[in-house]
Amino acid sequence: MNVLRFLKPACIQLPLITQPIPAVEDESAVQVTKRQAKEKNLVMAELAEVLARAEEIINPTKLLRDLEHREHNASTAIGNGLAIPHIRTMQARGFVMGLARAEGDGLFYGQPDGEPVRLFFLMAAPPYDDRLYHQVHREIAAVLQDEDTVSGLLTAPDAQSVFNILRQFFR
Repeated sequence: MNVLRFLKPACIQLPLITQPIPAVEDESAVQVTKRQAKEKNLVMAELAEVLARAEEIINPTKLLRDLEHREHNASTAIGNGLAIPHIRTMQARGFVMGLARAEGDGLFYGQPDGEPVRLFFLMAAPPYDDRLYHQVHREIAAVLQDEDTVSGLLTAPDAQSVFNILRQFFR
C-alpha cells in the first residue's frame, strides 16, 4: 500500500514552530516534569493544527483533547527521535495523515529512551476505520525503520522533497 495518497502537502510542517522550553538553573525534578509536560502539550496543540489543515477534522479543539487523552494513556513516541502520534476519533471524517519535524535537537514528547523527538508521523481516523488505520500504521513503522529514508526526512527542505523521499521508499 502506498500511504502517500493520504499525506497532503498542507499537512507537512517543516519545521514545527514549537521550540524547546529552556531549563532553568537548579531545576528540581518536579519543575523538569512540569516543563516537559508543557512542552509536550505545546507540540500536541501544533500537531492537531497540522492535521486540521486537511479539512477532514471536524473540530480541531476536540481533536487536541482526544490526542491529549491518547498520549496520557500511552506515549506514541517510539524512541530514536521518532514518534507516531495516532488517534481514532469522532473528530475525523476520514483518514488523515501528516508529517512534522522539530529543528535542532528536537522536542520532549515522552519518549522511552529520553531522547528528544525530531520526526513526527501523524495519523487520525474515524473510530470505525480500523483496517486502514492499522495498515497505514504498519507502513509508517516500516518507513521509520529505514535509516536512509529517516535521514532524508530529517533534512528535507520542503514538502515536495518529503514526497520525493517517500516515493523512493514505496517503489
